[in-house]
Amino acid sequence: MTIKLNYNIFLTYLVDSKICKKKDWEDITVEIKNSKTGHWLLNLGDASKLVVKQEPAYRIDHSNNMIFHEQHIYQLVNYYPNLVNTSSLLPEIVHFDRDNWILVYKSPSDYITLESYYEAISSESYGKTCQGFPNSVAELLGTSLAKLHLETVNFHDKYKNFIKEVKDNNCLYQFPYQEYLLDRVWRESLFKLPAEGFRFFEFYQRDDNLRKTVKYLVDHHQRCCLTHNNLQLNKILIPRQWEQRLSEYSDQNLVQLIDWERWNWGDPACDLGTAIAGYLLLWLNSIAMHPAIKLEQSLQLATIPLEVIRPSMVVMLQTYMQTFSKVLEERSDFIKRVIQFAGLALIYKILENILSHQDFSNQGICMLQVAKSLLCQPEKSLRSIFDVTELQLIESRLYSLQEH
Repeated sequence: MTIKLNYNIFLTYLVDSKICKKKDWEDITVEIKNSKTGHWLLNLGDASKLVVKQEPAYRIDHSNNMIFHEQHIYQLVNYYPNLVNTSSLLPEIVHFDRDNWILVYKSPSDYITLESYYEAISSESYGKTCQGFPNSVAELLGTSLAKLHLETVNFHDKYKNFIKEVKDNNCLYQFPYQEYLLDRVWRESLFKLPAEGFRFFEFYQRDDNLRKTVKYLVDHHQRCCLTHNNLQLNKILIPRQWEQRLSEYSDQNLVQLIDWERWNWGDPACDLGTAIAGYLLLWLNSIAMHPAIKLEQSLQLATIPLEVIRPSMVVMLQTYMQTFSKVLEERSDFIKRVIQFAGLALIYKILENILSHQDFSNQGICMLQVAKSLLCQPEKSLRSIFDVTELQLIESRLYSLQEH
C-alpha cells in the first residue's frame, strides 16, 4: 500500500484517479461512514453519490482481505453474464485500485436503505406506536433473495473453477466471531474484548444448550448457492418511490444489496435468517428498558411492536419459498434453520455492539433471550414470535403453487 486515504488527501486521490474533476471540489462533501474500516460516502454536486472503501493496513496481507474478496463478485458476474439476477443486485463499480486496495462504487441517490425506510415510517408516528409496514416491501426482498439463490444453486462447479483461477482463499464462508462463540473462548480474544463483553459471556458461557446449538448450526452449514452473508437492513436498498417503480416495472428487480465483503458459497437459510433478524431488531431496539419495568411490560411498550413487523417477516418467508419452491423439497429442515440463523444473527449483533464499546445492558439481555428462543426452540418461536406454524407456511406455499 502506497496511499492511505484520509480527509486531507481524499479529494486529490479522486481527481488523480479520474473519479471526479478538480473544478467540482466545492460541490463535493465527504461523510466518514467508518474511519476504522476505511469507509466514506461522497456526495457529488449533481446529487449522485459514491461509496469509497479502503482495506485497513493490518489486513492487507491477511487471508481475510475484504476488498480483495468483494471485488471478485464483480469479476464473477463479468465471467458469467447469464447471472442476470445476481448482477442486478450489485451496485455499479466505478474504480478498483489493487495497489492501494481501494474500491469505489455508485450509491444510487434515488434509493434508501431498508433500515432508514422503516425508521422513517416509525418516526412519522411522532412517539406513538407504529401502526404497520407495507407487505409489498417484504415481498420484494423475499423474491430478490430467492432469485439470487435459485440462479446459483447449480453453479458450484463453475464457482470452484472461478475461485481457483482468481486464487481467493475465502472460497467458503467462515462464520464471524468463532473465537468468542465456539467451544472455549481463546485467551488472545479475551484480551481484545472490551469490558462491556464480560457480562455477555457470563450469560453465554454458562448456557450449555445455547452454546451447543450455535456450534451445531455452524458446523452443519449447508452450502449450496451464492450468499451475501451479511444481510442487515442497512445493506439492503430499495427505491424511495418503490410503489411507482413497482407498478411501472413489475418484472424488474428493484432491490440492491451493498457491502459484499462476506459473499461466498454458503447456506441460503443464513441470508434469509439474517434478514429476518433485521426486522426483529426494529422491534427489540424500540423497547424502552428500565429496572423498574418488568420485561413483559417493556415488550408491550415497544414503539415498533412485534405485531407490526410480524406480517413482513411471514410474507418474506412465504414469498421466498414460493419463488424458490425446490428449497423445501431438498431441505425438509429449511424453515427451522432459517429461524435458528435469525437467532444467530441477533447474537452477532450483540457482539458487534460490544466490540464497538456499547454496553451490554438489559436491552442486550432481552435480545439474547430472544436469540436463545430462536436457536434452541425454533418450532415454538414460529408460533410465539411469528404467530404461524411450519405446516401453515408449507401449506401457503403449496396453495400459491397450485394457483400458478
